[in-house]
Amino acid sequence: MKTIISFLLVFSMISCNNKESTQKETTNTNSDFSVVYLENYFPRNDIEFTTPVKAMVISNREKFDSYFGIAQTMYNKVTPIDFEKNKVVAIITEPSDVKQEIIITETLLKDNKLLVKYKIEKGEIRSFTANDLKLFEIPKTIYGVDFTTEN
Repeated sequence: MKTIISFLLVFSMISCNNKESTQKETTNTNSDFSVVYLENYFPRNDIEFTTPVKAMVISNREKFDSYFGIAQTMYNKVTPIDFEKNKVVAIITEPSDVKQEIIITETLLKDNKLLVKYKIEKGEIRSFTANDLKLFEIPKTIYGVDFTTEN
């Protein structure tokens, strides 16, 4: 009996280590400006939407915390944000029972101004509401960001 318990304990420890090592960073490199998505943040429930998608640039921690929370679990790592050097670009879909996925199709940097092209892919109807979120850092030297949707 002790060997079975010992075996299960060792097996569960190995499983925990494997889950940590399989975490990946998502990167968009199809454009002239490389985007590395910030992982393990979620949009707060009290965000007000006037359009189906909210796109914004956030330059300080206080404003960021008013829109997003940290989704920390035992198996993930939250991407740190350096607001001294960077701003955060955020694209959030309005909560819906239709599955939505934000896909950034292109990012173009010209004269310290960034153009972000994205599209929303819709899927099946679900029994709950949820929204999608894309976050990434940009240097504070980029003074403007324009968002364009593709259909």
